[in-house]
Order: sequence, then structure tokens, then C-alpha cells
Amino acid sequence: MQISNKLSYESEIELSYEKPFGIYIHIPFCANKCRYCDFYSCRYKKSLVEKYFEALFIELENMLSSVQKKLIRSVYFGGGTPSLISSEYIFKILKKIKKNFNYPPNMEITLEANPDSLSQKRLVNYRQVGINRLSLGVQSFDDNILKFLGRKSSSKKNKIKIELVKKYFNNYSLDIIFAVPGQTMDDFCCDLNTAISFSPTHLSLYNLQIEEGTEIYNDLVKGKIKKFDQELDASMYKKAVSLLKDCGYKHYEISNFAKNGYRAIHNYLYWDFTPYLALGPSASGFDGKTRYTNTADLNDYIDMIFKSGFPEREYTVLSLKDLAAEYSFLNLRKKSGLSRLLFKKQFYINFDDLYKEEIKKLMKLELIYEQNGRIFLSERGKLLGNEVFAHFLP
Repeated sequence: MQISNKLSYESEIELSYEKPFGIYIHIPFCANKCRYCDFYSCRYKKSLVEKYFEALFIELENMLSSVQKKLIRSVYFGGGTPSLISSEYIFKILKKIKKNFNYPPNMEITLEANPDSLSQKRLVNYRQVGINRLSLGVQSFDDNILKFLGRKSSSKKNKIKIELVKKYFNNYSLDIIFAVPGQTMDDFCCDLNTAISFSPTHLSLYNLQIEEGTEIYNDLVKGKIKKFDQELDASMYKKAVSLLKDCGYKHYEISNFAKNGYRAIHNYLYWDFTPYLALGPSASGFDGKTRYTNTADLNDYIDMIFKSGFPEREYTVLSLKDLAAEYSFLNLRKKSGLSRLLFKKQFYINFDDLYKEEIKKLMKLELIYEQNGRIFLSERGKLLGNEVFAHFLP
């Protein structure tokens, strides 16, 4: 779908991997499935892990022809539970990447980790092979909440493992889930204050999203639990924003807070509309105009790569209206907001030519505001982000 006849992907919009980009690698293995998780994962099995990494190396090798020697800014190992995997596999992947790409000396290399899967030896090994940032899925320090979420760790173990992480990594993030059925404001404040007490460089806060197909969703359908009160959800979020600001954390994206200089570089690439490569089952990548998603079935992923060198993929070629919409709501997620000038530079069209009426509606609802040529989410808009973003969809 074209915005106007004068626009074309090839001639007027900067595409592909000419800017520094990121690489996402999906590690699908988990010790168990959490009750709230709808991401693709499978049980850890040594023989399957070996086959998976053999296939992953083939996928990476076959993607190099179009991006070799390009400049990358970050590598992110997500999951699943990447911290279940031996550092030898991580080392081999990073060695292959560093051999075939240009990268800055301070390239961010993140590994997602569950506290219960970490040990002193594993942390030392991860650091030695090049991991320089950990993203810890703590989720809570309340044993009742951890049990409800299906986490295998405990409050005590979480605290012990964070102290261990601090000995080997200066840069680490903690994930906290809030708005959990049965959770009170006091419970949440206790969780947040405990997280802050460890002085992590980064915090990500997510209100619990009950997704279809999860155990918690099934409990909701059966009437075993009730939906969380929206007003309390909003109050928790406002409390977190205020408390974290007082503690020196910058609120740079709706769900993310960082100490000065510790913004998540890889995740920011997504919000900054920067292309990124993605490898592994269910991984999704973006080249500037097309999104692709690998098959989510691990056995299919492995079989297809062994047969053809590439996994089965679903490709979505985005129209210019699609691209403009994604650019808009991704930038609105950021504290820096959406620049009218940069929008025109990106798409060669004025922002109001596409979204004049939508902007009027959102301003009337006090969900956004404008300042110095930039559009920002209001505090209320941050609470109702999905409602705001829906106004930009074609």
C-alpha cells in the first residue's frame, strides 16, 4: 500500500543494514514452562541442544552473504532460558559473529538468565567468553507471587543469586512483574524496594499480561482468578515511576528505567526503528521494510536448515503506511518522543498528512501532548499505551 506515487522503498527510504544494527539469537530451552509465558520454548535435552546449535550455525553462516562486515551494535541471547546453555556454545557463536562483522570495542552483549540456573562457575565462564550484560528474570521477591507465576526460584534464592551476579557483572538488569492477581500495593512496594536495594544498573517493569493458552489464562476462564483492578495497576505504575526517579533511574521507555549510561542498547534499537537480524526458532527480524519470523517448531527448524540451509519463514512486506505506523508508536514509547522533523526525514511526508485527525483525538483525550515539534505520551497515555498506538494502525 503506497502513501503516494512519488514514494518508493528503494529510492527514498533508507533501508537494509547500512546503519549499525543488532543481532538477536533465540535459545528456546527451558527447565520448565512458567504459568504466564506464551513465548516459544521446549524442555532442555542435551542431544536436542547439540542439534539445535549445529542448525543455528548453519543459519548464521548462510545469512552472512548479505551482511558480512557490516557494523553491529549489540548481540542479545534471549529465550527460553539462555543461562541453561554451556558457555562453550556462546563462545562459538560470538567468535563467528566477531569474525564476520565489524563492531565497537564496547559492543553490548546481553544474556537473559533465570537466577536459579546461575552458579559461580557459569557466571565466570559467561564473562570470560564475552557476555558483558545480564538480564535477570527475577520477576518477584514474594514467594507467593513466584509460586503463582510458576517460577521455580524463591525469594531467598533470588537474593543470593543477585549478590553472586554483582561479583562478576557491573551491568545487569532486573525484570519485575506487577499487577499479579492478589498482589497489594504494599506487596508491590516491597518488591520494588527490594530490587532497588541491589542497585541494578537497569530495571524493567511489566504488568502481568494474561495471554491465551497459558495456565493463568485457563485459571481466568475457569473463574479461579479475577482480572487485576485497572486503577490499582495504574497506581502501582505511577508509584514505580516516582520512586525510581527519586532513586536516580531515568525513565527512558514505558517499561524501562536505567542509571545514567546504562540504557539497554539492543532493546533501544527496536524502539528506534533500526533493522536487526534474528536467528533461531520463532525469532523475528526486520530489514527496514520486511519482517520475517522463523518457524516456531524446533524440530521443523532443525530439519529445514539441514535440508535447505534456512528455516521455514513467514515474510511480511510492510507498506509505507505500515512502516509509518510502526515508526510512530515505537518512538512514542521512548521518553524522547516522536519528532515531526525526523518523521519527515524518514518518510518524505509531513506527519499531519497522515495523522492529523488521530493527533487531534488523542490530544482531546489527554493521552498525548506536543512540545518543540515533538509528540509525547502523557502520564495517562503511558498507562493506556496500546489504546494510543491503535490510532496509528492502517
